[in-house]
Amino acid sequence: MKERIREAVKESGTLNEVRDNILALIKNMFEIEGVTQIGYVSGIITSDGPEKISENLNRLQKFTDLVRKTSDFPIFSSIDVISDELFKRLGAAKIEQEVWRVFWREVLQSPYVTDMFMTPGWEQSRGALDEFQTAKATGKTLHYFNYQI
Repeated sequence: MKERIREAVKESGTLNEVRDNILALIKNMFEIEGVTQIGYVSGIITSDGPEKISENLNRLQKFTDLVRKTSDFPIFSSIDVISDELFKRLGAAKIEQEVWRVFWREVLQSPYVTDMFMTPGWEQSRGALDEFQTAKATGKTLHYFNYQI
């Protein structure tokens, strides 16, 4: 799934284009390919300070890999979407947190994202909390990790 997402967003020049390309990909997976579930892994990235971002990204990658190994449907997370190259091209470091929350809210409101996996500590993340609220409001199946990696 990561490779497909990276391919879909590689030419994106704005965050709106990234969103539209992700949504087009997952819609195609359902309507053309017959996929019936897609999951998203949510977790803390920036909310506990800039010194923890790298550690949090590594942790999110480990949880995403674990979910992929134990699920029989496609799984993605924010780190699959925003590569270092795309991050730089979008000037993402200057994008305000609320803009990011709206972006992920719009992606996760899609009926094609059916499941949400919440990693430990998500409750301390403003972004993950917003993703959780979006999942609840849109009737997604929620899964919780109760252990650390």
